[in-house]
Amino acid sequence: MNAPALDGLGSGRPLVLLDDAGPGPATGVLVSAAGAVDPAAMAFVVRASSGVVGVALPGDRLDALRLPPQVTGGRGPAFAVSVDLRRGVTTGISARDRAATVRALADPDLHPDDLVRPGHVLPVRARDGGLAERARPAEAALALCTAAGLAPAAVLATLVAPDGDVAGPAAAAAFADEHGLAAVTVTDLVRTDLGVVAPTALTLPDPLADAG
Repeated sequence: MNAPALDGLGSGRPLVLLDDAGPGPATGVLVSAAGAVDPAAMAFVVRASSGVVGVALPGDRLDALRLPPQVTGGRGPAFAVSVDLRRGVTTGISARDRAATVRALADPDLHPDDLVRPGHVLPVRARDGGLAERARPAEAALALCTAAGLAPAAVLATLVAPDGDVAGPAAAAAFADEHGLAAVTVTDLVRTDLGVVAPTALTLPDPLADAG
């Protein structure tokens, strides 16, 4: 994967991220730039995943939106209270409604009162130190958006394999190949120091080269 894959994020095209740096088995995660997600892109994400849609955001942004953590001290994703956009949506669960909510979360002018709590989109708090502090999907996704010159807000959804289980390396690579999506591992992003390299200088590693 190289800079054109980052360009795809800006047009709403997702990529496949292999979460291979955590304590458990490696799993595939769909990543999209929140500000570029339209209803069709959201429908694709929901169909390919468990249906649980998260949005990685910096901690200071979550604080500004008054979105506290659901649980403190956990080892998994740092989910904040779930939200829907207050205006312009219906039940909040449709692809159209969730796309509107995630786009709003990428808008720096969004106000806390613009959100309803609880909702159908799960904000995820990324660590302030980025990949250097925690090499997990939220931090990797924000690093990708930042490198692409986009707002630091990224949709995250865990891929599900055809057998209904969470997608491991082989299934994630097959999904990326089937849909023509770029793919990369968290470990390789850490090795490239993605969070500090200028977008024009990026040459990212080949996706999931050893998967299977």
